[in-house]
Amino acid sequence: MKIYLFIIVFLISNFTSAQMRVWEDKNGLQIKGEFVREIFGSIEIRRPNGFLHNIAIEDLSEEDESYVRTLIPPDVSIDVKTSKKAKERNERFIWAHNDINIVSAETIIRKKSKSPYRGTLKAEVYLIGKEVVTDRYTLVDKTSSRIKFTDQNKGKVIVNSSGTFRVYEEYNNLEIRGWKYEGYLVVITDPLGNILSFKSDLNFLTDLNIPNIRKFHVGIFFDDNCVKKSVPRPRPHETHVHF
Repeated sequence: MKIYLFIIVFLISNFTSAQMRVWEDKNGLQIKGEFVREIFGSIEIRRPNGFLHNIAIEDLSEEDESYVRTLIPPDVSIDVKTSKKAKERNERFIWAHNDINIVSAETIIRKKSKSPYRGTLKAEVYLIGKEVVTDRYTLVDKTSSRIKFTDQNKGKVIVNSSGTFRVYEEYNNLEIRGWKYEGYLVVITDPLGNILSFKSDLNFLTDLNIPNIRKFHVGIFFDDNCVKKSVPRPRPHETHVHF
């Protein structure tokens, strides 16, 4: 038990010390502390005694200013363009209703903040369908991409994704099944996983239930409260045999 306790204390102390660093300004003045936040062009540093110290970003040494630029995430804008295209198939072998469409999404993320950002963000794009019989939603595609704003891309990153949406005729009573494209969700997170921004064309998706969507894997069905639901099943087929 004492060994486990020692390991836990050791890991916690190492984690805490990893957050602490020695900061230096352009005049060579040094101060030890951990980054708290950026506010009005300055950063707050919490010293080991708990007191807060403010220093303007422009007064930091070149190395520390570069480091700070990885900690302060920028404001971003999100634009999404979607297009739908029917999947090409050999029509001679299709006898029943069977519509398959590929929906492609081009997500454009732009950095709005003028200050440089040298860290890496994460973009998550979700394509969502709606079941034609039960009106339940389903996650059809989930694309994750690391994004970094550079001088080369001029603060603009494009993430492409696509999903397959199918509506078909079920053999049981010739019932129409499947799901149609309903909408998208884009989530941008910082290196710690905190949501910086999101955009969706679905009204039921809010900052309260988006965390549920992020936990779902492709193929999950859910309602408009983002509560997981069972997979819709076709109705039993009644067969009458006459002799």
